Amino acid sequence: MIPPLYYLTFSLLCSLLLVSSGISIKCNKTQYDWPVDNPKLCCDKCPPGQHMVRRPVNNCGIECNPCESHLFFSDSYNVNPVCTVCKDCNKPNMELESNCTATHDTVCKCKAGFKWRDQSCTECVLMPTTIEPTGPPSTTASRLGNVTKPQSPREPIRDTVWFLVIVALLCAGITLAVVIKIKPFLQWIRLNQGYILTKNTMRLPATEDEGVSKPVQEMCGKCDQPLEVCVKE
Repeated sequence: MIPPLYYLTFSLLCSLLLVSSGISIKCNKTQYDWPVDNPKLCCDKCPPGQHMVRRPVNNCGIECNPCESHLFFSDSYNVNPVCTVCKDCNKPNMELESNCTATHDTVCKCKAGFKWRDQSCTECVLMPTTIEPTGPPSTTASRLGNVTKPQSPREPIRDTVWFLVIVALLCAGITLAVVIKIKPFLQWIRLNQGYILTKNTMRLPATEDEGVSKPVQEMCGKCDQPLEVCVKE
């Protein structure tokens, strides 16, 4: 009779085999898992500068060949059947910075005055230019010993403004003085003019009516009728 301990041990071993067969293998970036359907091992990839020629199905192994320099490159561990084609720098406003190698692609750069359009570095565009003034400087310099002191161009303008202010104040003062002095004179003229007009009015000649009234009185004095009748008429 088989002891119960053997049954327990056998069951434990079978369980471990089932669990281990179900665990997936995780390989690093320099390896690939083999076989493809049910990976159990990690196999080495082709190193940078090479590409895969053949990968056996029955064993964990790979055959690699180097990339053709200056035409193709491979910059990482891979299982690619071919290398990557090197790019060229014959686009407008572009020039070569470094040649292509088996492990690095060609490096291009933009010509002077140009920059990359975006981070893909596939097209060069004209750099924006800043317009700078080309005229003479607006300030003049006066030398004091070894020190050059720029003079502000606003000083003549400031002097002109002060001159105009002073002239305006003088004109206002003169106008005010003239008004104060001429006011009594105008009052004197007004008083004298009223006196002259009054005097002339008192000396006016007699009117035509006064001249006619005298003959009437004389005729009334010669009238045969009573004096009261003559006056009424």
